[in-house]
Amino acid sequence: MRKPQQSFRGPDSESESSCSKFRTARFTLVEIMMTMIIIAIMAALLLPYLKEAKTQAKYVRWLQFNRSASNDPDCLINFNFQGNSNNPLSAESPGDVLVNSSIGTSSEGFTPKLYNGYLRNKNGGAHNFEWVRAGRFGRFKWALQFNGSDTYVLIPTTNAIDFTPYTGFTILCWVKFDKLGFGDTIFSKSLWGTASDAAAQYDMYYNPYAGSFGQGSFDIDVFTTCGTWTNTDVDFDKAGWVHFALRYKATGMDAQGKPTGEITAFINGQPLGDYVDTTNENPQTATATGYQPCIDMRVPFILGAAGVYRKYWDPDTYDPNDPSLANEMAIKFNFQGKMDELLVYKRALKDSEIVQHYDMGKE
Repeated sequence: MRKPQQSFRGPDSESESSCSKFRTARFTLVEIMMTMIIIAIMAALLLPYLKEAKTQAKYVRWLQFNRSASNDPDCLINFNFQGNSNNPLSAESPGDVLVNSSIGTSSEGFTPKLYNGYLRNKNGGAHNFEWVRAGRFGRFKWALQFNGSDTYVLIPTTNAIDFTPYTGFTILCWVKFDKLGFGDTIFSKSLWGTASDAAAQYDMYYNPYAGSFGQGSFDIDVFTTCGTWTNTDVDFDKAGWVHFALRYKATGMDAQGKPTGEITAFINGQPLGDYVDTTNENPQTATATGYQPCIDMRVPFILGAAGVYRKYWDPDTYDPNDPSLANEMAIKFNFQGKMDELLVYKRALKDSEIVQHYDMGKE
C-alpha cells in the first residue's frame, strides 16, 4: 500500500518567507523615504513662490486700503511712493515727484496736485535720491533712499496744511533708518532758531539722549510745545521698517482763552505715552517758541530734513537785506534711510485708525 505523500518543506522555507516579508517591508520603507525626499524638494522649490505670493497678497491688501484713504474727506496728502503706476512689476521708478493721490478731501478749493512732493538737493543741483525696490513688500514696492547729506522732499503749497492749535491733524509715515544722528528729521514744517527766536508748526526728529537700547528716542515740536519721549522700546538698529504717527487733538480753551490740545506720538501703532516738556530747557532741542511765522512766511512742508533760520545756522550765506523765504530758510538735519508712504489728515485719527494703518502696511 502506498503511503500518502506528505508535502515537504525544506529547512530554509520558513526563513525565506521571513526574508521575503522583510524585503517587502524594507522596500516599502525606502519608497516612503524617497517620497518624503521628493516632497521636501518640491516644498523647497515652491516655498519662495508661496512666500512671494503671500507678499503680493499683502501688497494688494495694502494698495486697496491706501486707495480708500485717498477717498477720506479729511486726507490732504497721500504719498504711496508708487508714482502714477500701481503696477508692482513696473520697471519705471516713480520719478522726481511724489504724486498726491488724495481725491476725497472736503477742503474748499483744494487741488491735490498742488501738494505733490518734489525731490530736491539742498545745494540747488540735481537731486541725489535713489529709488529702490526695497519697500515693505519686497519687489512689489518702491521706497525712496535719503542719503543723509543733501536730499529732501519739498511740498511747497501750504494753505491746507497750515494747521493751528484750534484744529486737529495726524501725520503718518513708514521709515527705515540706515544711520541715526542728532536732529535727523523725518518731517518738518519749521524754522529752527534760538531759544527765543524759532518757529514750528509740527515736526518729528531724532534725539539720541534717551532710549533703552542706547540709540535714542524722538522729539516733536507742535505749535508752542517741544516734547521728548525718554523711551520708545524699539531697537532701531534691528527693527527694519518702523511706522510713525504724530497726532494733535484740539481740546478747547484754557482759563486765559488760549487753545489747548493733546499731543501723541505713535510707533508701530502704539502710543508712546506722556512726553517730557522741554520747551524752555534746551535751545538746541526746544525749537517750538511760536508757529505763526511759519504761516506768515509760507514755510513749506519738508520730508527728510528740517527748515532752519539761515541767519543762525548758516550765517555766511545770509543776506540781512533779502526778506525772501529762500534767504531766510536753510535746510539742515537730513535723514539717512528709506521712506515709504506718508499721509496727512486734517483730523486727529482715533487710536484704532492708526493701528489699522500700521496693520495694513506692515510686511
